[in-house]
Amino acid sequence: MLNNPLLLVCLAIGCGALLGRISIQRVSLGVAGVLFAGVMWGYIEPTVKPPDALATFGLALFVYAIGLSSSEFLFHTWAHGGWRYLLIPPVAVGCAFGVDLLAARLLDIPASTAAGVFAGALTNTPSLAAATTALGPQGAEATLGYAIAYPLGVLIPILMLAWPFRNETHSTGDSLTSSAITVCHVKEPGESIAGLLERHALSVRFARCVRGDEQFAVSGYSVIKNGDIVTLVGLSEDIQKATEALGIAYEGDVQHDRSQLDIRRIFVSNPDLCGKTLRQVGIFRNYEGIVTRIRRGDTDFIPNAETTIMPGDRLRVIAPRENLSTISAYLGDSYHEASEFNVLTFGLGLAMGIALGTVDVSLPMGLGTFEVGPVAGCLVVSLILGALGRTGPLTWYLPYGVSMSLRQLGLVVFLACAGIKAGGLLHTAPLNVDALVAGAGITLVTCLVTIAMARAIAGKSWPFIGGVLAGIQTQPAVLGFAVGRCGNERVEPGYAAVYPLSMLLKIVFVQIFLLFMK
Repeated sequence: MLNNPLLLVCLAIGCGALLGRISIQRVSLGVAGVLFAGVMWGYIEPTVKPPDALATFGLALFVYAIGLSSSEFLFHTWAHGGWRYLLIPPVAVGCAFGVDLLAARLLDIPASTAAGVFAGALTNTPSLAAATTALGPQGAEATLGYAIAYPLGVLIPILMLAWPFRNETHSTGDSLTSSAITVCHVKEPGESIAGLLERHALSVRFARCVRGDEQFAVSGYSVIKNGDIVTLVGLSEDIQKATEALGIAYEGDVQHDRSQLDIRRIFVSNPDLCGKTLRQVGIFRNYEGIVTRIRRGDTDFIPNAETTIMPGDRLRVIAPRENLSTISAYLGDSYHEASEFNVLTFGLGLAMGIALGTVDVSLPMGLGTFEVGPVAGCLVVSLILGALGRTGPLTWYLPYGVSMSLRQLGLVVFLACAGIKAGGLLHTAPLNVDALVAGAGITLVTCLVTIAMARAIAGKSWPFIGGVLAGIQTQPAVLGFAVGRCGNERVEPGYAAVYPLSMLLKIVFVQIFLLFMK
């Protein structure tokens, strides 16, 4: 029965999930447990080899979903001063490349094994996929090197962050709240809400205005007067700042008055609206409604007119009672439809990425050529498509839940296949101590270079530096450790700033390494 490759892959995934849940001092393997479970099943059944196409497709799914979901935030970060962090991945990954090349020469490690050590020391499965694709039949040796170096690739960064994190307190950031104020400090009659926000540097969202017996939703073009009662949405400190600038806190219960305006959470499931900005959607223009906050995944944030809405977003809308049903129908408000995705654009995007992966890139100085590879191709294409959002009637975005499911499915399929292939080698290949030493050296040098550069650029913000280190390692376990100690808000921006470029560079460098070793 175990001679069936698909059965063995499924067993590796299930057993790996159990192994990944084992936690020691809040450190666990997580999804990487699937790799080691695959090694176990591969050792038990060394003659079973899952198809290479299955592993490649799994990685393609993983990086395609990641690229689509992170591209908008990534380009926004780069455009607002975050470009400086793009200097870290080339230097850190370049140093790892140099250490691996030197170790392979000095310790006489085979090129196939050293390529796997490079991927394992940097805990990057897409680069392992690129190496196994380039190596062909020798790909299993790279997978074994990956499995040898991987544990220290997770452990060393966590140990290096443990000491500076000792005094950090867990902070998940403030959550959005709402409040009502009585306006009494408006000194420029006729000034719009947008003007007030800019002049006082306020980061809040106006929701409703009560003027006598009249209530109306407030847009950026609306004008408020002294004596009006307005409701605000934002972080608590931002609301306090707005209250001091515009008036005094109102003690009455305006926010629960639904006699004229009502509030509703509405799912975005209309494919014609996904990828458009709130200005283009025109909820206020057409229905006199305002979106006061958006919930995407587990995060609430305040939108503005240029915020792009995505499938599965939950919009908190305040509008005249009689218009809410029409707005719901306009946005879709279908959880079922919001959980589905556009198979047409999904297939086209993957096809373009895999096609790009077949392109040969020539290296200078006669070093030869290498293929970008299907994994790197899918990452590049998904970053571009995620930034575009829409191309005419075609919507490239994936709903948040679908994206998370696809990336996890793709990753565990690849890890299971890679582990099974490596496990079959354990019968003939003993533990390579030289590979273990090389992997430790690669990880240590990469971490030291990353921390030094991040401190030079970001100062002494250790939570942010921890996020950068997790991104350079492309390692969810390191990210989870940093978030567990310091909270999402201070860690994840550093992770997102360097993660995509780090992944792409590792995929390219591992193939250049194999060309050098020839």
